Amino acid sequence: MNTINKQEFSNNLRQILQQTESLPLLPETACELLKLRKNPDANSDQLINLIERDPVLSAFIMKYARMAIFGYGSRITSIQHAISLALGFNMALNITIGIAAAGNLKVPNYGPLGRIHVWSQALECAALCRELCRIMSDKQLVNPGLAYLCGLLHNFGYLLFGHLCPKEFSYLNDLVARYPGENVRSLELHTFGITHDTIGMYLIKAWDLPEEIAMTVAEHHFPDYAGVHAAYVKLVATANRLLLPDQKMVDACHYVETSTLLESLSIDEAKAEAALKKIHECQREFSMLAQELAA
Repeated sequence: MNTINKQEFSNNLRQILQQTESLPLLPETACELLKLRKNPDANSDQLINLIERDPVLSAFIMKYARMAIFGYGSRITSIQHAISLALGFNMALNITIGIAAAGNLKVPNYGPLGRIHVWSQALECAALCRELCRIMSDKQLVNPGLAYLCGLLHNFGYLLFGHLCPKEFSYLNDLVARYPGENVRSLELHTFGITHDTIGMYLIKAWDLPEEIAMTVAEHHFPDYAGVHAAYVKLVATANRLLLPDQKMVDACHYVETSTLLESLSIDEAKAEAALKKIHECQREFSMLAQELAA
C-alpha cells in the first residue's frame, strides 16, 4: 500500500463522518426495534413478531438462549421460550438491536480486526457487563440493558472503518496481525491519525442511539473519564481489562488500577472474578455465535 498522508486521510474521513447522509443507514429492523425500546407499553409479543420476521435474528436468538450460561439448552424450542425462560424482554431486545444494527456494515470476516473477532469480543464484553451489573452493590449506577448495549457496540468503529475504507482497513488488519504485541489504537493513530473509538462515536450519534452508548464508544479507552455517563465508560473498560489481561495497554490509563475501577463501580473483586469465570466457560459458544454472524 502506498504511503498514507495521515493528516490528509484523517481530515477527509472526519469530513465524511460529519455528514450523516454519507454513513450507512440503520437497517429497518433495527429502527423498528429501537422504536419498540422507546415504547413504554412494548411487550414480548411485539418483540417476538419482529424477531421472527428476520431469519438471521431468529437463529441467533435461539442459539444464544441455548448457551450454557443460561442453563436451558435444548429446552429452548421457540423464540417465545428464548425470551420468557432465558433472556428476558430487555436483554433479548438489546441484543437484537446490536445484531440488526450491523446489517449494513460490510467488513472482512478474518484477521484480528475482522468481523468474527470483533463480534466474539463484543459478545463476551456485553455478557460480562451484564454479569458485573448483577453484582454491583449500587444498582442505580447503570441501567443493565444500556450497559449490555454499550459492551456490544463499543468497537463498532472497526466495522465502520472497514466499511468506508476497505483498503486502509485491510492494511490495518494486516498490521495488527504482524505486530500482535503493539497497541491497536497506537497503530491507528500512527498510521491514519484517527482511531476506531472516534469513528464509532460518529456512527452511534448518526444512528441517534442513546448518549450513554455514544460516550462509551468514544471514551472506553479512557476509564479515568469523569464526564457524563462515566459509569458506563468505566464498566466497559473494566470488562475489557478482565477479558484481555495479557494484552498490552488495553486502554490508555495503565496508571489506574483495575481494583480502583471495580471499587468505583461498587463491585467486589472476588465476585468480579467469579463473573469472569462464567464468561470464560462460554468462550467456545461465543466464538461459534460470532462465526454464525459473519456467515
